[in-house]
Amino acid sequence: MKILVLFLLSFIFSGGETPVDPPINSKAIDFSLKNTDGKTVSLDSFEDSKGVILVFLTNNCPIAKMYQNRVKELQSKYGKMGFPVVAIDPTDSMSAMKSVASEKGFNFEYLQDADQKVSFAYGAVVNTHTVILVKKRGSYKIAYIGAIDDNRDETKITTKYVETAIGSILVKEEIKVNSTIAKGCVITYRK
Repeated sequence: MKILVLFLLSFIFSGGETPVDPPINSKAIDFSLKNTDGKTVSLDSFEDSKGVILVFLTNNCPIAKMYQNRVKELQSKYGKMGFPVVAIDPTDSMSAMKSVASEKGFNFEYLQDADQKVSFAYGAVVNTHTVILVKKRGSYKIAYIGAIDDNRDETKITTKYVETAIGSILVKEEIKVNSTIAKGCVITYRK
């Protein structure tokens, strides 16, 4: 099913290229991106963490807007447990990002992926695409890829995929569902 969806979405992207999720348990793709304070952030910025929750998020997508508070809640809950949230925006201008981050009181790192290379490398097809990275022996591995939860309507959520996966990681159990399909606005990659 996921392959069919990716195939159909391939016509949206330039040259027929479609981002593809890296394999679970593969080495994380590092990045060096500017945050809304003008500082450069990379995976090395989180040397004391147990992992990182990456969320590909933009401000001009109605579905992504529905998830902004949930992303803040993930940071509030899991940041102090060693899993900080890092939101990466592949489409917005830095001025728009700064404005929304201030207005919404973002409590997480909010980075601009101006050339869209990081988003593409992580297989982000839609906004709200989420990747959990776990630190193992000094380097990060991909532990989960997909949706934050199973419903954009907060009152109808039955499964919180990211929270369940982090819970398993924290008690050193295998993640039962390590891949789901994120739903959101399609990310348009520039040529």
